[in-house]
Amino acid sequence: MILKIIFASTIAAYKFYQLELQTMRKLILTALYTSACIGLTAQPTSSTTRTTTVTNKTTSQWKRGGMVSVSLSQGGTRNWAPGGDRFTLAANGFLNLYANHTKGNLHWDNMLDANFGFLNSNKFGIVKNDDKLDFVSRLTRQIGTTSFRYGAWGNFRTQFADGYDYDGDIPKRISAFLAPGIASVSLGVDYYGKGGAFNLHVGPHARWIIVANRPYELAANYNVQPNREVKIEAGAMASVGYNKEIIPNVTYRSRLDVFSDGLDHHPGNVDIFWTNMFHLKVNRYLGVVYNFDLQYDDDTQIFGYEKSSPGTQLKSILGVGLSVKF
Repeated sequence: MILKIIFASTIAAYKFYQLELQTMRKLILTALYTSACIGLTAQPTSSTTRTTTVTNKTTSQWKRGGMVSVSLSQGGTRNWAPGGDRFTLAANGFLNLYANHTKGNLHWDNMLDANFGFLNSNKFGIVKNDDKLDFVSRLTRQIGTTSFRYGAWGNFRTQFADGYDYDGDIPKRISAFLAPGIASVSLGVDYYGKGGAFNLHVGPHARWIIVANRPYELAANYNVQPNREVKIEAGAMASVGYNKEIIPNVTYRSRLDVFSDGLDHHPGNVDIFWTNMFHLKVNRYLGVVYNFDLQYDDDTQIFGYEKSSPGTQLKSILGVGLSVKF
């Protein structure tokens, strides 16, 4: 449902800028392709990014590709004085897809990140160590020949499976799919650095914090009123992105989103979402992936001694295994 909302918002912004497509067939093909990308059904055709050019009165281009990585690790101890678990097994998967469309001064950029991982040990059984679904879409129009654009920015984030707190004797569920789900829309100005490695978006925003998982005991964890599914926020935001091969065979990709809620009594309490990924290509099929995420949300009140206060959230995953870019 949320992906449909974001997609509908993107189409609305598309009409807002009064960009005329030549035929309805192009709209249908664009919608089908984007749906395929979001549904994780995009298939590579070669080891390099594929570009399709359609020439009519205006040149249109699609650039699409991505990266998939799967890693495994195993460990264990027996009669080991320093201590440790007898057996551990961890598996992590990373999927990144992008689909970018250009037509004249119009740019439509889409990116999907999907991560999932688990750890199996004798002590805790199977527990998650990574879980993220993150979709970003931008529809912008370049201002003349400058590096500035104006347009719409949209984002949706959630997770795939239930999350638990294992500090007590009994695991306590603290999150789930769409609990929370965070949808954001912003209209503003973008700046793209030379070569497109750096980009910046600033503008007013609206954000929906969704807890659509019954029963509603999870709502209080994210400052959503009981028996309500959505909390609405509005204010200002900035999003900074960077994606570049910093040294041969090493790519660094990062996005930092900063939100301020003007409807809150304390708008100075900004929310932060910062995701980073390093990818080291060893050969065609072997690679190293390091993922580091940082979050802070004043409404996420499940930390501290009494499990009722916000806190800085950190997650890092290092994986070595099958890794393919396409």
